[in-house]
Parts: sequence; structure tokens; C-alpha cells
Amino acid sequence: MKRDRVRQSSLESWQIDAEKLDEGVTAYGGLPMVIETWYGLGMHKACERHVKLRERQKGLSDAQWAEVTTMLLMAGGRSVDDVESLKADTGLNRLWSIIGQASPRSLLNYLHRFHDPEQAAARQGKARIGRESKELKGLGKVNTKLIGHIQHQAPEEVATIDIDASVHESHKKEALWTYEGVRGYQPVIAYWAEQGLILTDQFRDGNVPAAMGNRGVVRQALAALPDGVKERYVRGDSALYEQKLLRELDTEGIGFGISADVTKELREAMRALPEAAWKPYVKTRSSKPDQSTDKQWAEVPFVPEERSPKKDARPFRYVGIRIPREEADLFEGPYMYFAVVSNRWEMDGNALLNWQRQRCGTVEWAHDVLKNDFAARVLPSGRFGANAAWYRFNVLAFNLKVAMTKIGLPDFVRARPHTFRMRLLQVAGRVISHSRRLSMRMGAHGEAPRDLLCGYERDLALALA
Repeated sequence: MKRDRVRQSSLESWQIDAEKLDEGVTAYGGLPMVIETWYGLGMHKACERHVKLRERQKGLSDAQWAEVTTMLLMAGGRSVDDVESLKADTGLNRLWSIIGQASPRSLLNYLHRFHDPEQAAARQGKARIGRESKELKGLGKVNTKLIGHIQHQAPEEVATIDIDASVHESHKKEALWTYEGVRGYQPVIAYWAEQGLILTDQFRDGNVPAAMGNRGVVRQALAALPDGVKERYVRGDSALYEQKLLRELDTEGIGFGISADVTKELREAMRALPEAAWKPYVKTRSSKPDQSTDKQWAEVPFVPEERSPKKDARPFRYVGIRIPREEADLFEGPYMYFAVVSNRWEMDGNALLNWQRQRCGTVEWAHDVLKNDFAARVLPSGRFGANAAWYRFNVLAFNLKVAMTKIGLPDFVRARPHTFRMRLLQVAGRVISHSRRLSMRMGAHGEAPRDLLCGYERDLALALA
């Protein structure tokens, strides 16, 4: 398209010339290094071993489809239709030929194969946790393999597992009503705070209560921990407040800090405490000095009723919190009450509350990244299994970004994926052939990312040696 003149703006005089094409230019100059990492960590082999969906020999293999899907998300794709943007990048096609065989329709068909057609469709009024297909479980094993590689590169002896669910609004007709009054889904993730990794995920329909089935999520998360972990902890909100789960964790020597359901009995126990038992709650922040709040905390002597309790079972620790109401309630009194249950007696009550509430900056942050920096918010299908697979690929992309930062990009450990893409992946380059070998050149504006990528390439080679 040619234009005789350009409207007045801050731009120099310019025009779009669609007749001239440069076959060697790519807008994703850093993406090939992500693909190198994928192969270097053996993700393609893990997919070949654990994901077996292929129905015929024609077309891409299961491992190649997993590669395409993960790279689409790493590049910033928000839906299966964004495959066309990668296909249109001629420079990237010269380096990565398999993208030319993908299409939005074929990618969607691949995701549909994760769905279990024998599973009854969910319906409003009857909550149930959808059963994972064999193939979807296989994709989870691929993620566990990636976690093992990261632990090998940067070992951690402590694993604090934060578990939380999040509502993903969806206007698909198959989506069910959530407790927030919108249609959608409510996946749960288990986040390893020390490593910054998502250990496991469980995709759920929107009508599933947050407190349903979390014992299974905790067991899966603990099973996903790699070798080398010596101390284990679990944190969560009141959705995890289940006496059987707490007793199991305590028996296995796993520390926990979980928000307790404030029952009538627990509230009365907190109200009965003398005024001298309440101490000011000091909120600790890493970047700022301690800040006092109007909240107060106290140790609460409380033992809830348990079904078939063991004779030698020790009581748990309850730490209560009270917050002044703006206006005193005639029936509830001047305070709102909350509580945390734990088996950690070595910590001061104030420190315990701060430790338990750190999960708000870990697992809730991970949910936000999955929704807004990746594409977990935009679900591709009305089929439960396809959406569950798409969500798990987002988790895989999340962890792959973490792997790259731990291997050789330490300055990007705390950077959100959007920043990671803008500075390293979405960099213009020219793919050229010289001496029967392909190479990529970046202009002067790409000097900083070029140096970073070259340094990362060396670190990756050393890490895999």
C-alpha cells in the first residue's frame, strides 16, 4: 500500500510498501535460544516418553506439538490463532521449520486430544473435580521433569508449598457459575516459594468449591518435589483447613500455616481471652522497616473436635487476629476475628503470621502472571480436557522461563515474563546463510540483548556439559 503523503505527526515522512519482502528478518530474535533450552533440558524426550496422542504418522509429532505450543506462549501468544503470527515470520521459519507445519486448527485439534470423551460433562448444581486423561497426566510428568532439571542446576533444601485457587472468568457456554457470580473455571496451583516454580496444577470447573479435594493437590505437590529437599512446609488459606490433612502433615514432619475456619467455638475462645493477651501485630516487609498496624494477635488455647482422634495426637497451635471494626456491631462486638493454625511452635506468633501471609506474594502472584503475562485467561475450547492441557502448557512455559533465569540470566529472576520477552525474545534480527551455516545478526539497537543471549548460550553449554 502506497500513500502520497502522511498525516501530520511526530513521524518522519514514510510509507508502507507491501511489494518488497525481506525473507531474512525476524521479530523474535531471542526465541531460538528458548528452543535450544527446551532441547538442552530434554523436554522433547520427556514429551516423547510421557505424551502419546499421535493418531497417524503424518504431521507433527507429540513432542513437536508440545514444543510449538510452549514456544507460542513464550513468544507472547494469547490464543491458538497467534500461530499465524509465528508462521508469517520468515526469518524465524528459516531457523525453525516445524512452525510452518502448524496452523490454528491443527493446534486446536491437538489440544482436543487431551480431552477424555468418556467423562460426563459438568453441570451446575453438582460439583465434581474432572478426571485427568492419561495424556494430561503425562504432560504433568513433563513438568515434573523440568522441575528436576532446575533443582539440579540450583538446588534448594527447603520447599515451602503455597496452594491457592483462582477464578478465571469465561463466556463459553460450557463454563459454570463461580462463587464470584461469573461464569468460568477455578484452577488450583501449588507454588514452590524458594524456587519460584509451579509444582503442579489442577484444572477445575467454576462451580467446584475452593475447599474441595485439596488433600489430593497437596499429595501431588509433595510427590513432585525433586531429590535434595530436606525441609517441607505447606501454606494456604481456609480452603486447606481440614483436620485429616493437618494431621497427615504433622505426622510426616511437614510444617504448615493455614488460615482456620472461624467457627462459633473458635470465635468464643478468642473473645474470652483477657485484654493483656493481645499484642500489636507488626507487619514485616523486606523492602521497608517493620510497620505497626491496628491489628492484634494472641495465642488461643483451642482444640477443635476431630473424628477418631489418636490418643497420642498433639494439639495444634492457634494464633488469633483481631481487627477493630469501624463501627461496633451490636451482635458481633467491636472486633473482627481471624486465625491461623500451625504445628510450628518454634516461631513467635507475630513471625508465624508474617510467614503464613507471605503466600499472598507468591502463589497469588503466580496466578496473576499466568493470567496476564501468559495466556491462561484465554481458554481455547469448550472441552474440559483441551482447556486443562492449555492451562498446563502455560504452567510449563512459566517454569521454562524460570529455568532460563537460573541457568544464565540472573538479572531476570524477578522480571515478569512480559519484560523478559520485550528485552530478550522480541528482538529484531536478520537470519543469513554464510559458509553453509545460518547465523543471526542484530543491529546496534540489539547490542544489549545480543550480548545477553551470547552469554546465556555459553552458560547453557556449561550447564549441560
